[in-house]
Amino acid sequence: MLTKGAIEDLITEHLSRKSGTGEVPAARKVHELRKRTFLSDWEIRRLYKAGSRSLKVPADAIISPLSMDWLDFNGVEIIRE
Repeated sequence: MLTKGAIEDLITEHLSRKSGTGEVPAARKVHELRKRTFLSDWEIRRLYKAGSRSLKVPADAIISPLSMDWLDFNGVEIIRE
């Protein structure tokens, strides 16, 4: 069984072979992820006003598939602000 240290050593050794200089290549810069809101079924039902035909959510919100199905079934339109 490999330990965490042994795995790190194997990865470092493998990466150092690819660069040809024996040095570990610099990590590529990763774009900063922006914070997005996830809306679950429970949160959508809490935001929904009974009898309303539309629901306002943040423009960058991620809506769960179950919520999308529930909104579609009830004929509720999603308005992104």
